[in-house]
This record gives sequence, C-alpha cells and structure tokens, in this order.
Amino acid sequence: MSQPLRNEEIFYRHQLQTKPGKRARPRKAFNVSRSKLPAVVLSLLLVYLVISFCSQFSKLSSMQKDVRNIQQQVQEMQLKNATLREELRLAQSDAYIEKTAREKIGLVKPGETRIVTVVPGNGSQAIEVPTEQNIVAD
Repeated sequence: MSQPLRNEEIFYRHQLQTKPGKRARPRKAFNVSRSKLPAVVLSLLLVYLVISFCSQFSKLSSMQKDVRNIQQQVQEMQLKNATLREELRLAQSDAYIEKTAREKIGLVKPGETRIVTVVPGNGSQAIEVPTEQNIVAD
C-alpha cells in the first residue's frame, strides 16, 4: 500500500466516527469559579433578603402607627376620666345637690315662695295657687 492511500483511509475512518456537521469537542470539567451558579444563588439570596426586609419594615411601620393611635386614645380617655371625676366631685357637694333639687324638682326652702313662669298660648292649664284648704297635712 502506498502512502497516499493510507492517509485517505485514516481520513475516512475519522469521518465515520464523528457526526456530520458537528465538530468533536472535548468534554469540559465543571469549574465552580467559572460557573454562573454562585452568582445566581447569591442574587436569589439577595432578592429574598430585600423582600423579607421590606415586609418586616412595613409590619414595623404598621405597628408604630397602631401604637401612636392607641397612645392618642389613652390620652383622650385620661382627659375624659379627669372631667368625669371633676363632675363626680361637684355632684357630691351639698351646693350641687341643692341647686339640682331647686331646678329639676322645684323644691323650696321654708319661707321661700316659688314662682313659675307660664308661656302664654301653649294650651297649658292655669296653675292653682295653694290655699290652706288645698294643703295636705302630713
């Protein structure tokens, strides 16, 4: 056999072993330092941390708003409580009791005369003046 024929034989054998249209590439080993995997993992971790930080921040903001509202309600209740205590202190005094009895019930002290004003035209009946005959004895 001649030399040129041998080269053709090797060439054809090589063509049969490889797929047509593709070059044979050697398989590369996995290299972590050149891989995009660490960058993807870090970016996903960063996105997770940002989302969790934002959600926690919004919860904190909402809680602070609730605390301010409750503190305002407490101050309003304390003012109302102080007002009610003052009214209670006044209502328990003898002067207030006497004033209320005179205004609402119409009580008079012995020796005083009660005067009732009547608005004309409202259809009310005339008030009788008490006499000794109308007085009920105790």
